[in-house]
Amino acid sequence: MAAVQERVLPLRHNRFRTAADLRESLAVLDSLWSAVVDGLAPDDDAHSITPTREAAAMLAHARWMYRGALSRPESRGLQVRLDRPGTDPALAHRIRVGGLDQVWTAAETTAAGSAAATTVPGAVPGVRRPEEVPVL
Repeated sequence: MAAVQERVLPLRHNRFRTAADLRESLAVLDSLWSAVVDGLAPDDDAHSITPTREAAAMLAHARWMYRGALSRPESRGLQVRLDRPGTDPALAHRIRVGGLDQVWTAAETTAAGSAAATTVPGAVPGVRRPEEVPVL
């Protein structure tokens, strides 16, 4: 877990980014994944595997986070790209990430095929207004 935290907690890796730094972090994280994945097999004692699975979850998230950051060649929101300080309006879309052994990214597109953009003024992607939350 310490190796993952070394890549995601320091601001030099997580806040102020360059493509080279992101690739370097991904190389480290991807090699860690290769080493950890074999230890995730079911075990007779569920309690003994829990810390390993928690570490694997943190590692998977770090890999998704950096792969998504690398696929956005601009500064936007909390991502500050030192090598790409500007924001490109054409890139105003969400980036989907997934996968475990092979992490993938994809720009979220609309039904018309163009990259999706927030259409409600002041809307925050992924955050619902109170009237949009279903009552259970």
